[in-house]
Amino acid sequence: MKYKFKVGIPAKEHDEFVKNFPSTSFMQTSSWANVKKAWVSTIIGMYENEKLVCSAVLLKRKLFLNKKLIYIPRGFVLDYKDGNLLKEFVCELKKYAKKQGAIDIKIDPFICFNQDNIQNIRKNKGIELRKPFLDNTKLIVSRLKENGFKHGGYKKEVNAYIQPRYTMVISLKDKDEKFYDKELLRRTFPKNTRNYIGTYQEERGVEFSFSTDPKDVKDLINVLHCTEQRQHIALRNENYFKKIMESFPDNATLFFARVNIDKYINFLKKDMKEHEDKKEFCEKQIKEALEVQKKYGNKPLAGATIVMMPVCKTGIKVASFLYAGTNTEILPSLKITNGLMFYRLCYCLDKGCDYCDLGGVDGSLEDHLSVFKSKFNPEVLELVGEFDLIINKFWFSIFNITMKMLKFLRSKR
Repeated sequence: MKYKFKVGIPAKEHDEFVKNFPSTSFMQTSSWANVKKAWVSTIIGMYENEKLVCSAVLLKRKLFLNKKLIYIPRGFVLDYKDGNLLKEFVCELKKYAKKQGAIDIKIDPFICFNQDNIQNIRKNKGIELRKPFLDNTKLIVSRLKENGFKHGGYKKEVNAYIQPRYTMVISLKDKDEKFYDKELLRRTFPKNTRNYIGTYQEERGVEFSFSTDPKDVKDLINVLHCTEQRQHIALRNENYFKKIMESFPDNATLFFARVNIDKYINFLKKDMKEHEDKKEFCEKQIKEALEVQKKYGNKPLAGATIVMMPVCKTGIKVASFLYAGTNTEILPSLKITNGLMFYRLCYCLDKGCDYCDLGGVDGSLEDHLSVFKSKFNPEVLELVGEFDLIINKFWFSIFNITMKMLKFLRSKR
C-alpha cells in the first residue's frame, strides 16, 4: 500500500502541515477544534514514505442511539487534483466512520463556482478582475462525486447550510496581482462610501484601534449586545470569543471604533463659525453629541469586530471577518462603520493578506448584510456548498426527516 492512514495525528504536526499548505482555512486547525467544544475532535491523515501528505480535523457529535455525525469544516487539507491520494484517503475515512458509528460525513470545502464584482452583477459594468478562487473547480467537484460524495444542492438562503454558500470578499490586490496602497484601496470604493472615511472621520474625533488581548473581548460583547437587541438575534457569548482569542494568539484580532466627543464638538463649533449655512445642522449635532457624552462618557465605543488573520503561509491568504457589532446610538451620521471597515482592510493590507472575507450573505444579494457590504465594492463568491458521504442511508434519512420537522416547528413559533 502506497499510503498509510493514521488516526490521532499530533496537533503540532497537523498545524505545521496546514500552515505550509496553500490557501488553508483556520477552520482546519487544531485551535479551531479547541474552540468548538460542543464537538469531539480527532485529527486524521495519510502518510507517504513517513511524510504527511493530507490531513483533516474531524468534528464529531452524538445524534441518537449512539449514532454520530462527522463534520469536516472547509474540507480536507489535500491536493484534490491528486486523484489516487483522494481515493485512498476517502476509502480509509469511510472505514473509520463506520467503526465510529457515524451515519454521515459532511464537508463544505472552499470551492468557488462563480466569482464576480458586485457592480458587474447589478449594473453589468464589465469590471475586469482576477479570479484565483475558480481554479480547478469542475475537476474537484467531479472527483468528490466519483468518490461517493453527494452534493447538497444550491440553496441561496444564508442559513441553509452550516456555512453560507455566498460570501463577499474584498481584494487587496489589483487585476495585475499588485497590492494596493491605502489611498488606491480607498478609491476602489464608491464615492458616497470613500468620502466618509479617512480625513473626514479623523477631523471629527473618530478613533480606531486593535487588540489581541482576550480581556478586551468584554468591549466586543458590549457592542454585540446592541446588535442583538436591534436585530432580535442571539450571537455568541463572551466565553466563546475569549476562547477564540486564547486559541489563536497569533491570528485573532479585535478592532474598535470610538468617538472623542470633545474633539467632535470643537470641530462642529469651528465648522459653524466658518460656514454660516451649517449653523442649524451643527447645533443639532452638538446637542446630540452632548446627550451621547452624558450617557456613555467622552470616548464611547461605537463599533467592534473580530477578525481571523490567515493561518497559511502560501497560496491565497484570506483574512476572515467573523463578527461585528454597532451601537447605533453613537452618532450614526458619522458613518463610523465605514471607517472601521477601512481600518480593518488597511490592517490586513499591512499584514500581506490577498483578500478579506466579509462573511456570508444571502444569495439574493438583497439582505441587509449584502446592502451594507456592497458599499465597499466587493466581489461575490458563490461556493459549491455541502457534500455528504453517507455511511448509513437508513439512519441518514431518519436524521434528515427529524431535522426538517424541527426546522418546521421552529418556524411556527
